[in-house]
Amino acid sequence: MIYRDAKTMTVQGQVQLRFAKRAAKAIGTFQCLIVSADRDRAEMLKRAATEGGWKTIVCPDAQTALAHVSRSFVHLVVVDLEGQDLPSFRAVLVQLTSLSGALLIVCGKEGDVEEEICVRQLGAWMYLPGVVETSNLALLCGEARQIAERLAKTAPDRSRTAPLGQEAHS
Repeated sequence: MIYRDAKTMTVQGQVQLRFAKRAAKAIGTFQCLIVSADRDRAEMLKRAATEGGWKTIVCPDAQTALAHVSRSFVHLVVVDLEGQDLPSFRAVLVQLTSLSGALLIVCGKEGDVEEEICVRQLGAWMYLPGVVETSNLALLCGEARQIAERLAKTAPDRSRTAPLGQEAHS
């Protein structure tokens, strides 16, 4: 897997990594939020994240996910767009990529070029079209965990972030 240099990332991606460093340093537990309306796919994504070393929280919709992010630190968010309407998730993806500090993985529909372009423009860390049980998603989640750990080690001690919508306290 290629590790992207911050100089080649979009501005949103750089902001996302900066906040991920702070969040990982502030909380010792690495949490993964999974957003999927389909129970079977949510369970598949949960197994992969757990195998990758994450404590998982599963949310059935975007509003529940935003509520969770607003009250706790999340280091990785996996959004399943399979069977979902992208316009309804667009605002949520914007908030997750710009404010929460989480690495964002979006599982999309195979062959949906418009969706892929939109998700990449929003600054998602990874876009994965056509994810199925046999995909190596657990390996990717493990790589994300390693990145979160590296970010936690390199973040300055004085850095703290608050959950979405709250101010940081020193």
